Amino acid sequence: MNLDTRTYSQLISGEVLAVEVLLEGRPQYFDPDNIDEADDEDTIRYRWALNELELPNDYDPADTLADYLNNVCLEVTWLSTNSSRDDYRKTRAEILRTCGGPRCEIIRDSTDGQIIEINTYDAGQPVDSIRVWAPILAEQLDELASEMGTR
Repeated sequence: MNLDTRTYSQLISGEVLAVEVLLEGRPQYFDPDNIDEADDEDTIRYRWALNELELPNDYDPADTLADYLNNVCLEVTWLSTNSSRDDYRKTRAEILRTCGGPRCEIIRDSTDGQIIEINTYDAGQPVDSIRVWAPILAEQLDELASEMGTR
């Protein structure tokens, strides 16, 4: 499968959004055994996220970030540094996510609010970029980068 850069960026941004939904946790009225129930909005979003990441209905959302980073992504680089101007730790996670398409990186920079950036390349040159609002994922990646990263 060879996808164009825009389509691939959209595909990966869908994954990032699905990870964010799963990190919110299982909805209160979600029943993994009842796929015919009339779902509320949260349950519909949760079922979409499971489907987007090809996960079973009984998946434990507590495993989402570890499973995504370890089983789906190819490489993760953690960077962190203390700011000399204030008592603030800057962090960055660079996640290589390429499978059957162009080179794609998922970037989380702690100076970028609650945004995750998806950059797709063609012949080594950046071609497409999508920014996704994902506050839970951003916070968890910042925490991991702070623990794991060095610069």
